Amino acid sequence: MGKLSAFLFISLDGYYKDKQDGIEWHEHTEEGNLFSEESLRHGNTLLFGRKTYELMHSFWPTQMAHQTYAEVARGMNESEKIVISDSLKSSPWKNTRIISKNWIDEISQLKMTTNITLLGSGSILTQLAEAGTIDQLQFLIDPIVLGSGTPVFKGIKRSMNFKLAASKTFKNGSLLVMYSVL
Repeated sequence: MGKLSAFLFISLDGYYKDKQDGIEWHEHTEEGNLFSEESLRHGNTLLFGRKTYELMHSFWPTQMAHQTYAEVARGMNESEKIVISDSLKSSPWKNTRIISKNWIDEISQLKMTTNITLLGSGSILTQLAEAGTIDQLQFLIDPIVLGSGTPVFKGIKRSMNFKLAASKTFKNGSLLVMYSVL
């Protein structure tokens, strides 16, 4: 049986996007890059909502990505990718498929045989959490307060309990925390 993990970087005040829906406030560091490289080596299927997919697709297949983050770019481009979208009909990004109907059921079925990592995609995270399909949360907490933006689990109605599985402090003050769902 596989596992469904979610990875997001968030601010100290719990936002994963700022008030302009941006993520430019997140500091990309060498330690974060090494964590990404290691995570991609596990061969998980990557899961995105449409907006996160479009952001990722606009960077990772580019020459700049290969020059700046060669191993992460290789991992992102070679990984199996699933996009949850009603509006996206096709994808030019290698190894990508799109699901629009009954996607929670399809992800639950896929999770039976493979590990899946949701990247960003807060609304997808909330829906999967509501459905009880999330097994692990990974948050990279940046030492910044945004004041407003989109909170993690915006609109969630379900209560969930977690157990700290691991943590790591980065040199820039960011904290990586991994929680398992109880």
